[in-house]
Amino acid sequence: MTDTALRTIALTGAAGRIGRAIRPHLLPLCSELRLLDAAPVQAEDPRETAHQLDLADREALQRALKGCEAVVHFAGYPREAGWDTLLAANVVGVANLWEAAHAAGVQRIVYASSNHAVGLYPRSQTIDGTASPLPDSRYGVSKVFMEALAAMYAIKHGVRGFGLRIGHCSAAPEDARALSHWIHPEDLAQLVQVGLTADYVHEIVYGASDNKRSWWDNRRAQELGYQPRHSADPHATALENLQSGDAVAEHFQGGSFAAAGFDNDRAPFL
Repeated sequence: MTDTALRTIALTGAAGRIGRAIRPHLLPLCSELRLLDAAPVQAEDPRETAHQLDLADREALQRALKGCEAVVHFAGYPREAGWDTLLAANVVGVANLWEAAHAAGVQRIVYASSNHAVGLYPRSQTIDGTASPLPDSRYGVSKVFMEALAAMYAIKHGVRGFGLRIGHCSAAPEDARALSHWIHPEDLAQLVQVGLTADYVHEIVYGASDNKRSWWDNRRAQELGYQPRHSADPHATALENLQSGDAVAEHFQGGSFAAAGFDNDRAPFL
């Protein structure tokens, strides 16, 4: 690890489904884990402290990040929505977070981007973390904004950024699409740990387990230390026929997010 050993880590979205899943895996890395969420959140370990706040509250955010060495950012609106909702949660809140982190001297931010930042790539194409953004939705656009902001702060201000283009995180894959983009919570937690300890300036990697059908080349994550323990492959026989039946959704990596509102009747695959 290149930075001084982490002592205080802030976790945004700590009350959320994924935040709760990764909390226990962050504790061994720090002496204090600050739990940040707009919803009520309770400390469950002596090393945890709870901070109920909204990322729109700049002053509260600055107080909560004072003395933090790293931030793990999993807050935000987690699905497609109107611009008013997404701009407030995933753009303004993100800008406030990076600004507050920089002002507080935070060394690195590990953040939850999404597969929907590149969801308009076809499933026939394999991409890596250097692929240009191709968002499939307003939600995907908001994640592209975060990736760009993180890159600027990393290069211009020295706040390392580690973006995770996460697929679907759950205990087991649930349909054919998940055979390519599924990640087990334990693998996601390991990938977050890589982001907190590896040597990089700004990286974008994919949040996926060891899936042979993956659309993503995740070698960079592996070079930095990621060794996924789980795979969707054992579920292939049971799930490979569980498809959406929508030609657009089945063509694009983004699935239903790409298909929603799609009205380009000149698309060659239709």
